Amino acid sequence: MMRIAIAGSSGLARTLAYHINETAHPFIIISRAPKPDLTAKGYQVIVVDYDNQQDLEHSLRGVNLVISTISGNSQINLIDVAAKTGVRRFCPAEFEGPPARRTNIDWDPLDRGKRATLARLRYWANQRQCIMRFTVFTCGVLYERFSPNGLFSVGVGDSTGATYQGSYLMDVGNGTAEIVDRTSTGQLIYISMTALDDVGRFVAAAVDLDLQSWPNELRMAGERLTITDVVHCAETVRGGGLFSTDIIDARHLQSLLETANYCQDFFKANRMHELMATEQRRYDFEHPNLNGMVNVVPVSFYDWLVSQWVVPI
Repeated sequence: MMRIAIAGSSGLARTLAYHINETAHPFIIISRAPKPDLTAKGYQVIVVDYDNQQDLEHSLRGVNLVISTISGNSQINLIDVAAKTGVRRFCPAEFEGPPARRTNIDWDPLDRGKRATLARLRYWANQRQCIMRFTVFTCGVLYERFSPNGLFSVGVGDSTGATYQGSYLMDVGNGTAEIVDRTSTGQLIYISMTALDDVGRFVAAAVDLDLQSWPNELRMAGERLTITDVVHCAETVRGGGLFSTDIIDARHLQSLLETANYCQDFFKANRMHELMATEQRRYDFEHPNLNGMVNVVPVSFYDWLVSQWVVPI
């Protein structure tokens, strides 16, 4: 049995707490503000100031595993204190595509501090006196991007600017899509995806494994599909009619981004950044190792879409 700290109180943190609560492992939720609705569920919520080292030291006392859903300097501060207080493993706020697939350019608009976070974790992992190691949970694209009201409906991704319905690939409700389906060299583009609830189930199952045996990356996936098949699944669920689909040539993405920036169309620019990341296969991976390590059967993308968009008779 180990003691777990979940940093944050967003929709992702709440999903993790719900499923970890089903295990034998005690946990706390670290939050910037009181959360009466969470304490009403019987969860222990500790209010901290992430700029206050004593606050963080107190909250992490006796903690073996930290799972973070926060970002920026707050997460860096949390990492530093965790390393100094004997935390054995730290899981940063990733929950996207594999870190190795990211671009190496100096300025990455989709980075949101992730590169700095991993650099800090590697620094501590290389310190002889530090026992803390880290693991990234990789889940690809959340199915909830395609739900009614998008990620906003589950309280995820508030800082990304891509939480609304239709902000990525397609608007299932309105039957429209804006996609790039092949790379600049003509290869089909795939993405790996997982439902938010299944992410919680996978993580909860992982904490029952030997913490020392965790690799630096644990990959989970509900399904891996081509972009064309993603849209086709939605078209089928919505009655079989073809969506109004704009298929963008990958070679034109940069010019479309520049135009969006010039026109100060920030929502369009964000969509272009996401399509460029998709074309670069940043959300694609094969062989999800966590799937084979735990007894979790994830929901398929099609069945998940049905649960969201088909009204029971």
